[in-house]
Amino acid sequence: MRTKRALVAALLSCLSCFTVARAAEPLPASADPDEATFAEMFGRGPQEEDVYRTDRLLLTATGSLKPVHLAPSVASVITAEDIKGLGATTLDEVLESVPGLHVEPSGIAYFSSIWSIRGVHTSTNPQTLLLINGVPFISNYQGSRYVGYQMPVAMISRVEVVRGPGSALHGADAFAGTVNVITKDNFEIDGTQAGARYGSFDSSDLWAQHGGQYNGWDVAFGVEHRKTSGDKGRIIERDYLHAFGAGALSNAPGYIDTWNEQLDTHLNLRKDNWTLHLYGTLQDSSLGAGISQAITYGNDIDTKSLLADLTWHNDKLVENWELESRIYYSYINADSFLQFYPQGVPNFLLGNPIYTAQDGGIEAGGLYKGFRDHRLRIGVGAKSYDLGRDQYKNFAAPGATSPPGPMVHVTDPAYIYIDEASRTLWYGLVQDEWQLAPTWTLTVGVRYDEYSDFGSTVNPRAALVWETRYDLTTKLMYGQAFRAPSFGEQYVKNNLQVEGNPRLTPEEIETIELAFDYQPTKNLRLILSLFNYEATDLVEIIGASFPQAYTNYGEQEGRGFEVEMDWRLHQDFRLRSNLAYQRSINKKLDDAVVPDAPEMQFYLNPSWTFLPDWTFDGQFYWIGDRHRAKGDPRGDIGDYEVVNLLVRRKNIINHLEAAVGIRNLFDEVGRIPSPFAAAAPEGAFIPNDYPLEGRSIFAQISGHF
Repeated sequence: MRTKRALVAALLSCLSCFTVARAAEPLPASADPDEATFAEMFGRGPQEEDVYRTDRLLLTATGSLKPVHLAPSVASVITAEDIKGLGATTLDEVLESVPGLHVEPSGIAYFSSIWSIRGVHTSTNPQTLLLINGVPFISNYQGSRYVGYQMPVAMISRVEVVRGPGSALHGADAFAGTVNVITKDNFEIDGTQAGARYGSFDSSDLWAQHGGQYNGWDVAFGVEHRKTSGDKGRIIERDYLHAFGAGALSNAPGYIDTWNEQLDTHLNLRKDNWTLHLYGTLQDSSLGAGISQAITYGNDIDTKSLLADLTWHNDKLVENWELESRIYYSYINADSFLQFYPQGVPNFLLGNPIYTAQDGGIEAGGLYKGFRDHRLRIGVGAKSYDLGRDQYKNFAAPGATSPPGPMVHVTDPAYIYIDEASRTLWYGLVQDEWQLAPTWTLTVGVRYDEYSDFGSTVNPRAALVWETRYDLTTKLMYGQAFRAPSFGEQYVKNNLQVEGNPRLTPEEIETIELAFDYQPTKNLRLILSLFNYEATDLVEIIGASFPQAYTNYGEQEGRGFEVEMDWRLHQDFRLRSNLAYQRSINKKLDDAVVPDAPEMQFYLNPSWTFLPDWTFDGQFYWIGDRHRAKGDPRGDIGDYEVVNLLVRRKNIINHLEAAVGIRNLFDEVGRIPSPFAAAAPEGAFIPNDYPLEGRSIFAQISGHF
């Protein structure tokens, strides 16, 4: 470990010495390309703050574009150029760079990714809301992204991450934070782009995009196909069958099955005041360690989805008003094949649960600018949620044999795994951005939601932003949020692993934040964010034996800080870094520390243009101080460090680019926590946790035509 740290330190020291030696050279007039790009994108001319700060713009915090340092939230914006430097292929890999946000697979939810913000997460992770172009994209069955969801990155223009509650603007599920993915418009593509990548674990990625103007229409289209066989070196030594003396029937020692294949398509059309977004996915993926924590191969989930939204925006129809309305629809069909245990185990159980989640909504509102020193936003909307289901299985159903044989179609509602479900939502919101004084802005908002099954909820927010000096902004923020239980959490039944609970109540959170955004020079920016929150009625799967029940298990209190640095030491060298600390406890469990989430995270990202058109990017992650669940006899989860490197070459010939990268350079043997199980003799059915993905290498080429 010391050798690895020494190598990393030596590498960064060499880069720093190089930049210090050349520090006297002047910077170009515009060191950040984002300003020109976004000015063209949104028709935004030079603003007063741009004389000193060339800050990125954020939409998610208020519904209107604001520079990040003036936004009434703690937020990060990652651009397409940043993503290239990260060498990222999925949205998960992009989010790993965000302070206070930890990404790891869930041992309970079929190895789906958990996005833990400031220690707030549960095993199915519905507390972070994913938006695509401002529209929620979640499965109403589980309340979060669908199982195995991975979003490729080629069509991403930028990712806006807001840490902290957002229910006052975005409603349910904007609980711990929001991730808003903005896809590329026609001007960003500007012609045809295509690329290919191939690397370790038989991983490949192919994409093509086109953007232009045709008969008055702005058109952007993108398609991307990505697949991987997964790292078969991630070995599990013992599993569920070993725990009960049936190790001879187990596939362990054996690898975790993590293959994944997806096809993503995007179509963006714009004409006059109308914008249409279509986003479709086809995905087939494995289910990790197996649903019973018994290593099995052949489990998979086949998912089809569509997200469509049509938006009308007009700022000239009525004086002093920016009017907007939107209609949207999402469709997710998930078809799973599940083997509870490996072949050869008596009572070989098979299941094929299927669900179709359909959500649709309409909303209308506007921004009124007619008041002096005020920007008043109002909005109303309605949304429907509908869940359909089907199932095949070879046990506990009419026609099933004993011992279990072939699967039968389950048509009797008494034996199916979940009942059909629906709910409706009506809501209204109001928000005022009040310029109290030339350097003081108060943003106050509240949203009222009326659910057909949970009644009403009111969620306020308030944020005071003070431009303390020309180089310092101070923010004080307060917010509340809630999350209604998903249909799966409420109504799952006849399941050997989990059991729904119709008596669940919504989760709630209350957060206060204090942030300082300091930019002493044009080339150095420092941000300090302090936070404290209290969350109640968090929903988790609880129980000493199977099936475990969804329960309002906890009252979680957390506090901590995040420090960020963005330092352009030289026109050819940029250093970005962040450090995050959080400590969260569950008051209902005698102030036990919240398990699995890291108390400490550190990230370092040097970027060096060492020759014209040649760039070297590095990433260093340290994840530390992860604790076990109360009652888990295993020791704390070990810390780990990961180093990634990327070399890029631009403008080879005819606008071609190439890159070579390596992830997990030192083949770090880190561990992802397996779930605590009170019935397991060693504290978990997979006691030694899940290993990280090992070292991988890739090469990539892309072109713009």
